[in-house]
Amino acid sequence: MSAVVLGYLATLDTGVLRLDVPSSLPGLGAAATSLALAAAVLWHPQAGLLLLSAFVYLDLSQVLVRHHRLPSLLQLLAFPLLLSAWTRRSAAERRRVMLSPLTLLLSFYTLVLLLSTTFAHDRALAEMRVGENAKALAVYLLVAMLAASAGAIRRAVWVLLGSGALLSALALVQVVSGDFGNEYGGLARIKLAHVYGEAFEPRIAGPLGDPNFFAQILVALVPLGLFTAWSERGMGARLLAFACAGLAAAAAVLTYSRGGALALAAVLALSFLSRRIDVRQTSAAAAATVLLLLLFVPADFARRLTTLEQVFPGAETEVLHPDSSFQKRRLLVGAAWRMFLDHPVLGVGAGNYTVHFDEYAGEVGSAAREYEDPAEAHYPHNLYLEIAAETGLVGLAVFAAAVAAALVSLRRARASFLAAGDDRTSALMRGFETALVGYLVSGLFLHGHFPRYLWLLLGFAAALTALAPRHER
Repeated sequence: MSAVVLGYLATLDTGVLRLDVPSSLPGLGAAATSLALAAAVLWHPQAGLLLLSAFVYLDLSQVLVRHHRLPSLLQLLAFPLLLSAWTRRSAAERRRVMLSPLTLLLSFYTLVLLLSTTFAHDRALAEMRVGENAKALAVYLLVAMLAASAGAIRRAVWVLLGSGALLSALALVQVVSGDFGNEYGGLARIKLAHVYGEAFEPRIAGPLGDPNFFAQILVALVPLGLFTAWSERGMGARLLAFACAGLAAAAAVLTYSRGGALALAAVLALSFLSRRIDVRQTSAAAAATVLLLLLFVPADFARRLTTLEQVFPGAETEVLHPDSSFQKRRLLVGAAWRMFLDHPVLGVGAGNYTVHFDEYAGEVGSAAREYEDPAEAHYPHNLYLEIAAETGLVGLAVFAAAVAAALVSLRRARASFLAAGDDRTSALMRGFETALVGYLVSGLFLHGHFPRYLWLLLGFAAALTALAPRHER
């Protein structure tokens, strides 16, 4: 099904397989670089997984396209990566990955998005959303096929941690120095965004250009760093993993993302609870964390967190000066809910929430409407309501089934590794479980604007699950 979906999408104008190589000197240089990388991938297939992990997490292809006007290196490397992934696996291994429940469900979800374009009011927006998810499906399949061993996955995790540490370090330099003019070639963008009340200030946004999404991808790295540190045998490797996790956590806090802060609290709690640390150690760690927060967290972030009380029902009538950001989000979420109630089965079509927003915003009503730009695109700021509004119960059920399949299969496979005495791989799987939970928690406050990061995590989940039967034998 995955091959059929991707093959059909390649015939559409979604940009999934379209390569634009300019004839300029930088463009030709990028093409030569991609050829060299392609040769490396074909010669040493494990390099492909490491390159893919770095390119996705650094958003390197888009950075090069957006800031340096170069062709997308990841698109140029797509075929060599696919060829390397396909040839290094046996027929039985390919079937195990391609016919796994998770792969079938994700392919079916992409097919649901594709079918929704037939009744979408704005077909161009629908096809754009399908194209984004098709690329995410390609990332998932490449990771699942390239990650052929636990050792290869551990090395890829180190690449992810290194990528996150680099982005976090650049962002922290911006905050500490106060120099928000240097975006380090597009890897450390800045956005003038809401902080609290009516205050807007520069916020670190990483390569994605949005502080909330930047926090989302950083939070997913924190449990991977912690469980890597707990499973490594060498002191140097353990300290390095802890440092990567700490940098990611610090940068996530300094994005001023409230959803990111809640997701970070969730992954930290789950990570430490899974370690079964005794009460005295847990209390000491909690006290040290609170002390560090009081000493180093900016006052503006503390003020921003106090506005979380306005999330609860009825809070807007009790707060003297409601937070403008929450007012806007209530409007966006309310419109998505009304949209879903009117189109409960199939939704309004992929990417078409913004097309129907004005129609439903009038029903919800909000003071936030008075300050809107009529040409502004709107998003629900909730991944699950976005899926429900745009693809109805069908899309939401398939997406939920895919996520559940990933978490259940990881848990079952982890039990088999534990039974075999492989604590390191078991810890790795626990890290991916917790990373997925963190991403899903942040999805309560964010829409699905960068699906490739979630599908990257799902690709590693599929690869780890595929290793479990072989390990049992």
